Amino acid sequence: MEFVARLFDPAQNGIREARVHAQDQAEARTLLTGEGMTVLALQPVRRWPGRTGGTQSLDIALWCRELRALLQAGLSVVEALEALGAVAQASSVYEELLARLREGKAFSSALAETQRFPALLIASVRASERTSDLAHALDAFLRFDELVGTLRRKIVSAAIYPALVVGLGILIGLFLLFVVVPRLASLYAEASAGVSAATRMLIAVSSALTGHPEWVLGVALSLAVTVAWLCTGPRPKSLGTWLLQAWPWLGRQIGHFEKARLFEALALLVQGGYSLHEALGVCVGIAHSPLTEARLHTAQQRIEQGSLASAAFTSAALADPVAERLMRAGERGGEFDRVLRAIAERHRQAFETFVERATRLVEPVLLTLVALMVGGMVVLLYMPVFDIAASIR
Repeated sequence: MEFVARLFDPAQNGIREARVHAQDQAEARTLLTGEGMTVLALQPVRRWPGRTGGTQSLDIALWCRELRALLQAGLSVVEALEALGAVAQASSVYEELLARLREGKAFSSALAETQRFPALLIASVRASERTSDLAHALDAFLRFDELVGTLRRKIVSAAIYPALVVGLGILIGLFLLFVVVPRLASLYAEASAGVSAATRMLIAVSSALTGHPEWVLGVALSLAVTVAWLCTGPRPKSLGTWLLQAWPWLGRQIGHFEKARLFEALALLVQGGYSLHEALGVCVGIAHSPLTEARLHTAQQRIEQGSLASAAFTSAALADPVAERLMRAGERGGEFDRVLRAIAERHRQAFETFVERATRLVEPVLLTLVALMVGGMVVLLYMPVFDIAASIR
């Protein structure tokens, strides 16, 4: 296989791209590092034409990995940003960062002023400025990003198959209503075949749809516009809050995802040197729902009043009995960040278990419903055909 690699060349003190032939990525990385290069990114060469041109958004995770690799190679922050900006399509971001750094501003302040970086990354970088360990802060943020990315990929992969089943069932149903039913209806009319009430109803629905295609197009466009409207602005968050309130059981399961993000973020910040009160203030900005924001404010206020972290989180409904006991153990023995990370891992496992069980339940149910819908339409259509064949005999 052929791979394209982004490399930092110490001899040239810059970044360049190179192609290498190898069996897999591990062999390609070994070949390049053996030549004294620092591998920033490695991807297989695409054998089909891709889209080019246009403005490319900044990939935060890739940016963190490349910056961390350059810092570990011995470059300063300014030198690393200059090297990345020389080959990046989103070079305006690097120009803004370099301009603010040359003005004497801290790196975290420069990141915040560009308004292109998440608040948690900015907070992690600000914490690293106290310890002068930026590479460790980037590594901690990448662990958080990997956790969230893994959970989101679980959701997407679980939703693909049900979406395909439902979409295929709708397409088959529309094909029957617009193509098959009208032809068989004319055949039944010519043969004067006896048609059941259910079959007559199906033929009436097909006639209404084929006779008014503008209605069908209008309904489809209205649904598309409604979905697009619901997915813009603050509406997705409001809709999600309403769904969680309408189905408390679903809210508890989705809460595992939110708490996994929350406790992993708190562990990142506490490990970086933030107090728990400060970390809660940062996490308010990354909460997905207003309910979680209110709970974070409640826990923050209880800590301000002198409550222990375990009691504050329990009173704010952020910690169940197991998490409360873990936090009490952390309060006695120290290393509170490890306790927070253990709680995050527990919620992650609970959410992954829920997704797997829901997938195993929903997939056969949807498959059965689609099969019943399509099979029922076929049976209703072809029963008069059997009557016509019997009369011919």
